[in-house]
Amino acid sequence: MSTTSNSKVPPVPESSQPRGVAGRLRHFKERALSSKRQHQGRPKPNLSMTLRTWHKRFGLFAFVFMGWLGFSGFLINQSADWGYDTTPISAQWVMSLYGLHPEPPTKGYTAGGHWLTEAQDATMLDGKPIATRIPQQIGMAVGGPADKPLLFVAESAKVFVLSPVGERVDEMSGYMLPISNVRRIGSIAGNPSKVVIQDLDAFVTVDGLSWDKLPVNSPVEWSAPTDLPEAQRSAALPYSKPSVTLEHVLVDAHSGRIFGIGGAWLINLVGIASIVLSVSGIWIVVRTNRQRNASRR
Repeated sequence: MSTTSNSKVPPVPESSQPRGVAGRLRHFKERALSSKRQHQGRPKPNLSMTLRTWHKRFGLFAFVFMGWLGFSGFLINQSADWGYDTTPISAQWVMSLYGLHPEPPTKGYTAGGHWLTEAQDATMLDGKPIATRIPQQIGMAVGGPADKPLLFVAESAKVFVLSPVGERVDEMSGYMLPISNVRRIGSIAGNPSKVVIQDLDAFVTVDGLSWDKLPVNSPVEWSAPTDLPEAQRSAALPYSKPSVTLEHVLVDAHSGRIFGIGGAWLINLVGIASIVLSVSGIWIVVRTNRQRNASRR
């Protein structure tokens, strides 16, 4: 008695990859035909679809930059109220964007073995910053007795009296001086304890409390700018860092000019993108309203 098996023989799997040159060509034609059918099934692009596409692209491009422009513009408007117009920024990476580097002073004034100069951040006496800023200094002379010398530093309308270590002893201006404008300062030749200041006439003092008119043609050694020794320049270097105000940085960052011509053109492109967004946005709204009204009729 014969028996018949109910088991089925599994089909031989076909290779997913076509074999031979003819098979590959047939497979390529089928894929090309399928892609063509899918492309034919899509709606043809029109002006509205094109504007929507570019509206999205320009929107993504301008999104981050428009946010920064709005935020930086707000800070610039508040600059005077929040003190940004006077806040100095001296970070090295910011200065490098402006091409600025520390530059110590090259000139100064010397008298009685002391050196005076003006750095970016401080008035320096003998290589050390002093508490009193004298940014418009025009000369220095030594007065007073030999055991207690005083340093007289002149500006155009003031004379500062300092101790040998830079402490301010006095500040004279206005009626405290015999002249209204100080053109130069110096000392009597051969008698450095007598300080002389001059406008049209010259006056001499020892302690700064009393002034006497100096006879014409008196020998005076006038203070003049002198090349600083290398040691004085090196000491002034840490106080010679350039700086710009925070408001200046914000304005340049807002316009893109802090990054040079490339940054400025990038902001220009953001402006162009904003114009495209405005025009395309208006067109899309008008077009959508027309289609909505036409469908209601």
